[in-house]
Amino acid sequence: MEPQEILKVWQKASIPALTTAGRALKQFSGLDFGVTETEVTVVPWSTMADRLKRTFPNPLYAVHLEAVGLFQAHILMSFSDANAGRLVSALMGEPVDLPLDTMGLSALGEVGNVVGTAFLNVFSDMFQSVWEPTTPRVLLTTAEELIREVSPGTRVLLTEALFQVTDEEVSAEIVVVPSLT
Repeated sequence: MEPQEILKVWQKASIPALTTAGRALKQFSGLDFGVTETEVTVVPWSTMADRLKRTFPNPLYAVHLEAVGLFQAHILMSFSDANAGRLVSALMGEPVDLPLDTMGLSALGEVGNVVGTAFLNVFSDMFQSVWEPTTPRVLLTTAEELIREVSPGTRVLLTEALFQVTDEEVSAEIVVVPSLT
């Protein structure tokens, strides 16, 4: 299967993956949680890199997971620092200060773990292959540093997601970067 074909399949999987992630986050947190997509597209790596630089003021929080299976992939979830703070505050039921402390980073990492695993489970079902995620790493970084963190793919899947928890709406971008070398 060619990289473009793989990304098209993953693009179709994004909506069910986000629905699955919302259910898992609701079960994990006990809160009224939902995750919906506002846009799903396949873009060149350079377009995604430019978009991250334009979209996210510095600093930003990123949750990075690697997935190993049929082929290797990176999953990145990016939040502005304000959105990360709002999401963690909603999860913890009280306001949190920025930069996030160890507990806040752990909560954000767990959101990334649940969402990343939901994506991988849906992808696994579609490809009938197992992907194993690495432990998520939470980074307080800049868009430029984040882009250097991951080896560029030729094309990537970019999903704009809206997290809704209790009365908060938090936007994020989820990027799936397949590595087919």
